[in-house]
Amino acid sequence: MNLYIDVGNTHTVFGVKSGDSFKKWRLSTSRYETEDEVFSHLSTLLDNEGLDHRFVDGIVISSVVPSLNRILRRLSEKFFKVEPLFVVADDSCGVKWPVRDPKAIGADRVSNVIGAVHEYSEDVLVLDFGTAITIDVVKNSEFLGGTISPGIMTMLYSLFSNAAKLPLIDLSIVPESSIGRNTEDNIRIGILKLVAYGLNRIMEDIEKELDYNPVVVVTGGQSELVLDILRYDVYDPDMTLKGMEWYKKLHVV
Repeated sequence: MNLYIDVGNTHTVFGVKSGDSFKKWRLSTSRYETEDEVFSHLSTLLDNEGLDHRFVDGIVISSVVPSLNRILRRLSEKFFKVEPLFVVADDSCGVKWPVRDPKAIGADRVSNVIGAVHEYSEDVLVLDFGTAITIDVVKNSEFLGGTISPGIMTMLYSLFSNAAKLPLIDLSIVPESSIGRNTEDNIRIGILKLVAYGLNRIMEDIEKELDYNPVVVVTGGQSELVLDILRYDVYDPDMTLKGMEWYKKLHVV
């Protein structure tokens, strides 16, 4: 049984493949400081699903928080007796990386690109909604670059932290009108529609610039907030984990 660990700036997702789907758990990235703390939470979560941690014989880690890599390596070696596989951009995954510094590409983006190419198309745009919103541009199985912008909740927290009279609100509803009649709707329109409409326009520009018709794949914990107003072809909440699974398959010695 493979264990997949997707370490983001805000949350860490632990996942295992169960049949054709993933069982996954989301913890705060800042919550743990030692491998013992991680294992105490993880083993309980696995046990609750009837999964014996002793059957974990492979671990894949996609991390954008380098300070935690040592802890996760020790977790793998101490409790599971395996050498973890860290996701990095390399040409052995069926994707080329003709950018200035492939090593600087976030592991989550690498996982998304690999997964999207193998699951959907060699021409793909992947939008990942997390602490940051990223667009990954792939044409003919080559990663050409993309964009990075503040995440939806990052924008909301920034407003709340820097504007004394603006409240921390629920963003689960997108107003039909683009004219807010109260402060809450003003904020919802200003964040959700700005994000979705801006991304829609950027995708149009990318498609014109490259003269191609990609499959647009959306993933990430905050993506559901804008699905109703975002242009996309596939919503895949497991895209990063699928990419990590493919990475493991393609790196079997």
